[in-house]
Amino acid sequence: MLQTITECCRSFKWNKKGNVAILFGLALVPIALAIGAAADYGRGLAVRNRMADAADAAALAIGSWQGLTQEQLKQRAQQFFDANYPSSEMGTAGKLNVSFAGDDIKVEVSGTVPTTFLKLANINSLDVGASSTVTKRQRNIELALVLDTTGSMGSSGKMSAMQTAAKKMVTDLFNGNATSDSLVAAVVPFAGAVNVGTAMKSKDWIDDQAKSDIATEDYNSNKTKTFDLYEELSDYKSSWNWDGCVRERDGDAYELTDAAPSTSTPASLFAPYLAPDEADDDHDEGDNYSNSYIEDGNCGTNNDNRRKAIKCQEYTGKYDDPRRDEYGAPGPNWNCPPQAITALTNTKSTVTTAIDALQPSGNTVIPAGLLWGWRVLSPGAPFTEGKGKDDEERVRAIVLLTDGENMVSGGGNGKNNSVYNAFGYARKGHLGRSNGNQAESELNDKTETVCSRVKADGILVYTIGFRVNDTTTQNMLKNCATKPDMYYNSPSNSQLAAIFNDIAQGLSELRIAQ
Repeated sequence: MLQTITECCRSFKWNKKGNVAILFGLALVPIALAIGAAADYGRGLAVRNRMADAADAAALAIGSWQGLTQEQLKQRAQQFFDANYPSSEMGTAGKLNVSFAGDDIKVEVSGTVPTTFLKLANINSLDVGASSTVTKRQRNIELALVLDTTGSMGSSGKMSAMQTAAKKMVTDLFNGNATSDSLVAAVVPFAGAVNVGTAMKSKDWIDDQAKSDIATEDYNSNKTKTFDLYEELSDYKSSWNWDGCVRERDGDAYELTDAAPSTSTPASLFAPYLAPDEADDDHDEGDNYSNSYIEDGNCGTNNDNRRKAIKCQEYTGKYDDPRRDEYGAPGPNWNCPPQAITALTNTKSTVTTAIDALQPSGNTVIPAGLLWGWRVLSPGAPFTEGKGKDDEERVRAIVLLTDGENMVSGGGNGKNNSVYNAFGYARKGHLGRSNGNQAESELNDKTETVCSRVKADGILVYTIGFRVNDTTTQNMLKNCATKPDMYYNSPSNSQLAAIFNDIAQGLSELRIAQ
């Protein structure tokens, strides 16, 4: 019996048939633990990537913000991070650490991810973290503020609201500095025309010799020089000097373009603006006129022909010895904004002072303002401060604000069928049909054409409809903007500051590179 038991034990000692199962059982625990650890680490990596995305968003957001202290920027960074990494996320994130070093902004965050399988190894959580650094890259910005200064801007505090909001944007873009190495800005006020400044009188692109058709289209003599008429008018009344406005040019090659003027091409020159003296009451043939500021006399005709309104309007002899009517009419600079263009400058005070000086007066001719916003950014004459579009490091932008639709009293003002403006009278055909009924629609078409050409030239266009209720104008401004989110509708004065601030952030974001 003892021998049998001994032999059985010896047999069991050398029997290897169950070893594989035993070894597998012993290895199962670390294998399962390794698989579980891989799953836990995978979850940790996913959480880290989401943290990194949220940190990137926070860094880029505050990197473009203007006018805030470092403490305020840190608060904003935390808000952006929390919005992109909510508490419902798998891991728990700690508080952001935001540091500033020169032009660099660094955002760091750390957190933990609870484990599942690693708890078997007494590891209850994994540490994760992420960081993001952005560097401000100075891209040159050339900005034209094309601002409506028409009469309607003088009501309901609109002018003051626009001035306050625009100046705040300029101050933010200058980062509180008096001058900038990377930003230049221009101010282009517009009403029925645009004022280029009386200092431009001697420039060779001003048609002072009446070479172009535009320069003489309102007079009965093709030898009439506008500055000669102003000289005669100012002898009678000292304030009746040329205030600085110009007419828009004619023809497909020049009218709605930034084409540089040339003395060898009369059509490319800019004619000085002079709103003609319109017909007196005894010459009006029953029509009403808005701008009769001197007496017509006999209009160079006999008494039988005195009631020829347009003949009297075009008669230049009355300027030789002008006698003022008692109507209190606007005069030769009617619809010319008193504030001239402020060309591109890197001095903040020059820009803010120009905004402060804006005065409301006149009708609304949006394409004239937009055209001169384009021209101040173009490198060629009339204004030559712009650098053009060849530099990839340069951003060129226009901010266009208007509080109303194009309006020149189309079909009104006697036989002129519109008030005088940068495109002349409707009866001359520059505003669609000469009867004036299409004048506003034609100005809308011109606005859309200029918008398309400005954007094709690589200029960013921001548009603001300031308390504009007209749907046609709202849609026109929306289509004019470079992108839908670059059009803003401000139904109240109080919202305008936030809109200008948003535009400032949009321009600043173009100056951030990760």
